[in-house]
Amino acid sequence: VNACMFVASLVSTQLGVKVLQSPPFSYRFPGFVTVLHFSCVVVACAIYFTYKGEPIKVLPCSIPWKKYLRTVVPIAVSQPISVVFNNKAMGYVGAAICAIIGTLSPVATAVLSRTCGRQIQLLSWLGVMVAFLGALVISWGEVSQARAHGTGKTVTGLIFAFSSLSGRCIKIVLLDYMIAPVAYAETRSDKGRELEEPMSVMHVYALTYSGGAFMSLLYSLWTESLVEAWNQLTLPIFGIIMCTAASALVLNFTGGYALADLGASAQQIIGKLNTIVISAFSVAFLGEHLPAIVLLGTAFVLCGVAIFERGQHGAPNEDDSESDSSSDSDEEK
Repeated sequence: VNACMFVASLVSTQLGVKVLQSPPFSYRFPGFVTVLHFSCVVVACAIYFTYKGEPIKVLPCSIPWKKYLRTVVPIAVSQPISVVFNNKAMGYVGAAICAIIGTLSPVATAVLSRTCGRQIQLLSWLGVMVAFLGALVISWGEVSQARAHGTGKTVTGLIFAFSSLSGRCIKIVLLDYMIAPVAYAETRSDKGRELEEPMSVMHVYALTYSGGAFMSLLYSLWTESLVEAWNQLTLPIFGIIMCTAASALVLNFTGGYALADLGASAQQIIGKLNTIVISAFSVAFLGEHLPAIVLLGTAFVLCGVAIFERGQHGAPNEDDSESDSSSDSDEEK
C-alpha cells in the first residue's frame, strides 16, 4: 500500500506542477512552489515531535555537527537541484520526457551506492550500459527535434532534467545512509569500526527538509521574482498549488518510509512505474508529442533497468551460496 501511494502521489505531483506551468495558468515559479512543498514537510515534522515531546529533534543540534556537515548539508544542497530543476525541466520538455529520463534513477542510484560500499553484479553493469544508451538516444531525439523547430528550449530542458537526476541520486543515497547506516558499513573492509546509530524517517526529514527549504528559497530569490509570483497568483492557481503541496507531502513521507523498508535502489525502482502513467497522461491530456526515436530510447532505458534488476536480484542468492559454502568448509575444519 505504501509503495502504491508513493507512485500515485509521484504521478499526481508531477502532473500538477506541469499543469501549473502550462496555459492557461502559465505560473512559472517552480522555485517558490518547491519552497512551499519542503516547508510543509518541516511543519508536519515539527508538529509530530512537539506532540511526542521531543521538539529538540527538529533542531540541528540534535545530532553531532560532523554528521550534520557530512550528511544533512549535502542533502540540503541536492534537494533544490533534484526538485526545482525537475520542475523547471517540465516547463521546457514536458512531464513525459522528464519521467523517461527519471527512469534512469534506479541505475544511477545503485551506481552511486556502489561507490559508498554496496556490491553490484556484472549483469547489473550491463543493464547500466543499456540504460545509458537509451538516455543518449532520448537526448539525441529531443535535440534533433529542437533543431528542426529552431528552438533551444529542449536542450535547456534536458540539461535541467539530467541535473535533477544527479541531485536526486545523491539525496536518496545519503538519506538511505542516515536511515540504515548498517547496510553500507557491512560491505566495508573496516567492519570492526563503531557504527553510526540509525535515525528515524521523521528525524531525518526534520533536519534535511528544513535545510532544503532554505537552499530552495535562496535559489528562488536569485532566479525568480517574488513580486511577480505574488502578482500572478490567482485563486485557481492558489488552489492548484495547494493540491500539489498536499500531494507532495504524501509523496515525501511515503517515499521516506519506502526508502526505510526497501533501500535506495529498490525505492527508485518502484518509482520508475510512474513513467508509463505520466507519459500516457501527458500525451492524452496535456498535448505532448513523443517522437519515435524517443520511444525507442525509452525501450532501451526500460530494458536496461530490467537487466539491472535481474542482476541485483541474483546477488542475494550468490551471497547466500557463498556463505553456505564457507560455513561448510569451516565445519570440515
